[in-house]
Amino acid sequence: MLLLRPGSLALMRRFAEAAYPHEGCGVLVGVPDEHQVEVTLVLEGHNLVQDRRQDRYELDPGDIVLAERRACELGQEVVGFYHTHPDHVARPSQLDTDRAWPGYHYVVLAVEGGELAAATAWRIVEGEEPSRFEQTSMAEVPSLRGYNPPDLVAEAS
Repeated sequence: MLLLRPGSLALMRRFAEAAYPHEGCGVLVGVPDEHQVEVTLVLEGHNLVQDRRQDRYELDPGDIVLAERRACELGQEVVGFYHTHPDHVARPSQLDTDRAWPGYHYVVLAVEGGELAAATAWRIVEGEEPSRFEQTSMAEVPSLRGYNPPDLVAEAS
């Protein structure tokens, strides 16, 4: 299960709608445990794709490095990634599946006509070939650990 701190989905929505009609992407930082992951920080990323931005994304590796550093500062870790599907369903594509890393959560945001239409969460089923995603629950809840970071968002510069 993916648990989002209050405001996390609103931030992803803002980033997703701002990226439209192109794919937007970013990193999720938080605290995992055996059965769930609590997302405490949503970081906006840069899409490096230039030729097919409306249906492809490649998250800038520098954004992942920055997210790792920020997570370390907070005593947390990178727990997942998000990206948008402009005018398409909130379900991972085959390309998304082929490029996904096991052990992380992936949030897919469907943006239709510039407005968020749906958001879903997914994880790669580990140990299966070929790889496939399995949908997981996602909910916005108050912090479970009493941790209140100084800010919830770090926008790309």
